[in-house]
Amino acid sequence: MERKMGLLLLAAAFSAAVFTRMAAASTAVPAIYAFGDSLTDVGNNNFLPGNQAKANFPPYGIDVPRSRPTGRFSSGYNGVDFVAKKLKFNKSPPAYLSISNDAQAYRGVNFASGGSGIFDATNFSISLNQQIKYFKGITRRLRTRICGGTADRFLSRSLFFLFTGANDLFGFYVNFGLKNETQQQLFIGQLTGQYRNQLETLYDLGARKFAVFGSSLIGCIPILRVSVPGGKCVEDLNDLAQQFNKATDRFTDIVSACCGSGRLNAESECRSNSTYCSNRGKYFFWDR
Repeated sequence: MERKMGLLLLAAAFSAAVFTRMAAASTAVPAIYAFGDSLTDVGNNNFLPGNQAKANFPPYGIDVPRSRPTGRFSSGYNGVDFVAKKLKFNKSPPAYLSISNDAQAYRGVNFASGGSGIFDATNFSISLNQQIKYFKGITRRLRTRICGGTADRFLSRSLFFLFTGANDLFGFYVNFGLKNETQQQLFIGQLTGQYRNQLETLYDLGARKFAVFGSSLIGCIPILRVSVPGGKCVEDLNDLAQQFNKATDRFTDIVSACCGSGRLNAESECRSNSTYCSNRGKYFFWDR
């Protein structure tokens, strides 16, 4: 029993040492955790059943070394790859479904899945909720390997990259059209409310540094323009995307609480005599 306990302590000490070295590494952040859709997917969909929403065949990947498909929905690299390079990582975080052990997740993981969305019903891919569940499993195992304080510091210094929402907007357009403005506003409210809850869940799991990207101008994608006279963009859909972006852009502070005191306004709870921010619409969290 003593020998077994010694091995367990040695393993914990080794893990803590690994994370300490990583925290002091030359990269700008110790790890990158990426979530989203096809604009961020680096190969998770390769491991899903069926043949839909796959990018594992030529000419996908034609511009990467050896011109081989990687599972990215592009000819080369995507946004999270360039962010990783800018932050001095040797390579982008691996696709979650490609890793065989947690040691491969120490520098980050990419959970993104092409075709996914904020809502679970958007597609058959890995929804954002499921991506977050996968990340929760990573954090749970991380905290069993090293002490909670070290794990918390590691996660708080890591970057959380999110690029999603376009598939939800596109699905709304296909199913309901864009004629009813009241229905649009209701949908945007529901979508951003769900997104807010998901970001709060990541925060509760230890995330502190967020890179949250809005929707692109999806009304200009070729599959839509080919059906419009003159190949023009579907401006109503672009307007819907802008509504979504404005709704999410309001939260310019997604770290501090609005009401409270101390560091991040989180060292004491919100009370009747607490100070609170005047620009409340720009804060993601009301209290701690």
